Amino acid sequence: MSERELHIVSYFSFPTDLAAEMRSWSEFVSGDGYNVRLASATESVEVEFIEGELPYVAVRGSGLGELFDRVLGRVIHALAAHSDNLMVNRVSRAPPR
Repeated sequence: MSERELHIVSYFSFPTDLAAEMRSWSEFVSGDGYNVRLASATESVEVEFIEGELPYVAVRGSGLGELFDRVLGRVIHALAAHSDNLMVNRVSRAPPR
């Protein structure tokens, strides 16, 4: 099973309702504000706002298909509408030993 994760760092000066961006999608399961859950027959994707010293939006997906890429594109596009600076980092997970 494919596991993917990216973190998007921004200023988050203006709230972005990512759930509203994807609520009409058939894969939409639940969501509010920055936090969204989506699922297809072969994939599940979660978007989560993580607070802290350097807040970020995490986009995590498991399974195979195009849903992760569609969600990631929509999240980046929506966040870019409210910021002049986004930094996207791919998170690598080492396999357990």
